[in-house]
Amino acid sequence: ACRLLTGLGVAALSTAATMTVADVSTPLNRARTMAPIHAAFSAGMAFGPAVGGMAAEYLGVSETFYVVGASYLGLTMANRALLGETKAGPLVFPWYGTRGKSGGSGGGGGEGDGDGGGPSILDAAKDAVSQWAPLMSDPRIRGAVLMNGFYWLALAGSQMTLLPLMLTDPQGLAMTASTLGKTYMGMSLVQVVSVPVVARLADDAGKPRAMVAGCALIASSMFALPHCDSLPPAAAALALWSLGSSALSTAPVSHVSDVAGEGRRAQAVALLRTAGDVGFLVGAGAIGAAADWTGDLDLAMRAG
Repeated sequence: ACRLLTGLGVAALSTAATMTVADVSTPLNRARTMAPIHAAFSAGMAFGPAVGGMAAEYLGVSETFYVVGASYLGLTMANRALLGETKAGPLVFPWYGTRGKSGGSGGGGGEGDGDGGGPSILDAAKDAVSQWAPLMSDPRIRGAVLMNGFYWLALAGSQMTLLPLMLTDPQGLAMTASTLGKTYMGMSLVQVVSVPVVARLADDAGKPRAMVAGCALIASSMFALPHCDSLPPAAAALALWSLGSSALSTAPVSHVSDVAGEGRRAQAVALLRTAGDVGFLVGAGAIGAAADWTGDLDLAMRAG
């Protein structure tokens, strides 16, 4: 239940942050405007485990969760005080009115089904899904959504499942736990530095070209990594992987925001993130099972 609530909170936070930036940016600068969000995420991925580990060691595990919860509470109050609504016009949900209206004249009577006439979570979900079919009929959005789903599938299966096994394999690079942690921190730092530059290039050269380049960089590094028998070439391959991830962290969402238009932007971004979540959910199990079935981590990495 706690993980479910955490997931709902993260989904709301990431979608709202993306929509806020999309509302205040234009197609000419959207990728570079979104870059700080993704750079901050990469920085958190780099330093968060270290900070959390030290906090758990000195404060205790339960106390660390209290500190994290208090930080989110403080962030909530800061956002409430500093951020304004960027959506133009009143906030009107399209599923209002589908459940019946209270009304009538004089005596306070009216129509309705007794549930107060307000929307439910089920109504919101049905309305969102009903808007996804028209979005997927647009080949520009469909291509970005499918690519994002496969990207997160590969990320969960390769980078988060197979890569630690390959790097710590006694017959391979035989990294220790601390060296592995530094490696992942280095990959995140490469993204922190490169995201603003890559986002500017995406705005100038075009988001689809940035997505193609990002996929090519990640695929090249995944094919090259099994051939790396020492740390320097492995570090170079992982740096290319991080550069590709930098391109795919900003280009898809900015591209979808551009082509969807203001009226459909929220659902287009939600569809993109849902495809990524599905890929993330399936990727680790599917590629991990492929590695077990073939008995070959290198082959599974190339397949991912």
